[in-house]
Amino acid sequence: MQPSLPPLSDVDLRQLRIFRTVVENNGFTQAQGELGISRSTISAQMAALETRLGLTLCRRGRSGFSLTEHGQKIYAETIKFFAAMDNFRTEVGAMRGRLVGELRIGVVDAVVENPACALDRAVAAFNERVPDVHLTLMIVSPNQIETELLSRQMEIAIVPNQPMNGAVQLQQLFHEEQNLFCGARHPLYAADAARVSLERIAEQAYARRGYAVATGFNTLFKHAPSATAYNMEGQAHLVLSGRFVSFLPRHYAQRWVDGGEMRALRPDLLSFKIALCVAHLPQSVLSRVAKAFRDCLIEVHARKLR
Repeated sequence: MQPSLPPLSDVDLRQLRIFRTVVENNGFTQAQGELGISRSTISAQMAALETRLGLTLCRRGRSGFSLTEHGQKIYAETIKFFAAMDNFRTEVGAMRGRLVGELRIGVVDAVVENPACALDRAVAAFNERVPDVHLTLMIVSPNQIETELLSRQMEIAIVPNQPMNGAVQLQQLFHEEQNLFCGARHPLYAADAARVSLERIAEQAYARRGYAVATGFNTLFKHAPSATAYNMEGQAHLVLSGRFVSFLPRHYAQRWVDGGEMRALRPDLLSFKIALCVAHLPQSVLSRVAKAFRDCLIEVHARKLR
């Protein structure tokens, strides 16, 4: 029978925090900047943690950094553990009339240019109300957000309206308009806009998104996608190559349109809107801090719509 783990000390907590940071930065080298310590110190702390737990948590070497099966489970439990600690601090702080702790927020890319997005105002309002809460803002691919919410790696996210686990609740904040774009080196770029038929567009090589988006144009193309991207920047690179057409947010593509590097194809016909929503687990399990930030998001976007 294996002996139980002795009570955790401050040293253990520090090592677990280092472990979490290493995992989230995908390796020792990348974690140095965030932790402010050397790679050799990180390695020593990780070795000490593995000895303390009696488990091998990760593999590191020429093949790169990866978690073992035990490491994956310990990481998941570490996330839950620190979330519980933060929630405890938050609840005690609330009893004393002061919210404290950390709030981890996920945001999809390419929303900062959207004039309808008021995330910056929500952050300002939240920080003014609860200045002692540390905000961690992560740019996350839409296909990762559901997993990270369910595993409590984040509590709040801004994500396109898309199918999600039933435990994830969505509330609309604002919209973004999407158009189909081609790059300046694409054969359709110089074509007469009025003469570009849907039939001709349907024959083009296109780049799809690596996550589900409900649109009325999912069956537009006559063949399978020729490329895939999991964020807007990746799609923009594919469009700018001149080899593919793809849907992009109009506000995001505008810089390249103005520079003559992209154009929208038949925006009169190939245009749709996507709702951007605040996503979180049921309010009954949200921390006070997360609820406060959610309220700020909804308030500032409601004011912007007036």
